[in-house]
Amino acid sequence: MAHIYHAIESNMMGMQMIFGFAQCAENKEVGKFFSKGGELAKRMIKELGNFFLEDNIPVPGIAGGNITTSTILPFSDKLMLYCVSLFCSFSLGGNSLGTAFSLRNDLPRKLSVFMKDIFQYAHEGAKIMTKHGWKNRLKF
Repeated sequence: MAHIYHAIESNMMGMQMIFGFAQCAENKEVGKFFSKGGELAKRMIKELGNFFLEDNIPVPGIAGGNITTSTILPFSDKLMLYCVSLFCSFSLGGNSLGTAFSLRNDLPRKLSVFMKDIFQYAHEGAKIMTKHGWKNRLKF
């Protein structure tokens, strides 16, 4: 349950960050990419929360913070894409750990599907970074 809890908690934080990035991205393609990632995180939160609900355990919530309505760019699209790339890497690692150490039969199957989706999403982000020449030059 600790791995599920961690995945829910980190996806809640990531979802808020990514939706915040989406509303202020300069490039429309990048903004759509971020929105897609927020929806992926939302789906993961919902599906992982079902593991808790099935066992009558309260689903964890985020400690605090909300997405503001600001559209002022906090970082460059390049830096925000790089951050999302890191989120994907951390999520893949966490899900791998959860799969490796889970004693449940249903969890590895669900996390494997998520890992496929996260990998595909990260790959799409890498294509955008390459398209704009941001992949090889990580000077911000």
